[in-house]
Amino acid sequence: MKLEFIDRNRLLCEFVFEIFTGLYVIATVLICWKIPALAIILLTLGLGMQFFFWREKADVVMMIGAAFLGTPSEMLCVKLGVWSYHAPGLFLGIPVWIPLVWAYLFCFLRRLSITIHSAIQRIWKTSDTFALKLIYGILSGLIIIYYIITVSLVKKQFAIIYSLFMITAMIFWHRQKDILIFVIGGVIGTFGEFICMKLGFWNYHYPYLRSIGLPLSLPLAWGLSSVIIGNIARIWEA
Repeated sequence: MKLEFIDRNRLLCEFVFEIFTGLYVIATVLICWKIPALAIILLTLGLGMQFFFWREKADVVMMIGAAFLGTPSEMLCVKLGVWSYHAPGLFLGIPVWIPLVWAYLFCFLRRLSITIHSAIQRIWKTSDTFALKLIYGILSGLIIIYYIITVSLVKKQFAIIYSLFMITAMIFWHRQKDILIFVIGGVIGTFGEFICMKLGFWNYHYPYLRSIGLPLSLPLAWGLSSVIIGNIARIWEA
């Protein structure tokens, strides 16, 4: 009973810290995006804080992998005219501190998904219970339906790219943890972008959802990115 109490409180503390780190990076970007030097300092401090509490190799890999995969992707999308940044201190079209945001944010997404998955396991002791299968089955169905709608409406070249990644994810990365991080990444990433875009941080040139200025494929992009980078980091899990 005592061990169960300790474990429950440990999960609660981890969840509170993860929420704090998520709010910290969002607040740093929203408040300091016009002051690149300050943004770099605060994001670096935040990464140091993450590393102090989360010292697993997988966390470090998640940070490095996110920075190295996300930054060139941003440069390419800016070059292709998908979106434009309006922040000062741009390098090749992106803010100089964007690699830090990728490292910080995806480590946060990984940790949050682990904590939520652990909490779910406390409720349902085994992963093959009917209720748990039903929940993840519904989430998987919603993801697939959303994917089909998205690729049927976006440009052909984007539909092909998303389909290649989606098929790969469905074949190799379809565990409950993958479904969970897909949903968490898709929701939090899209919501964060929506806030930043409304504050004038950047804008999409050809948003499908013109009323809110966001592309229809945005949650799909965030979800797939979270799954891919998360599985790269998972190789180094203890």
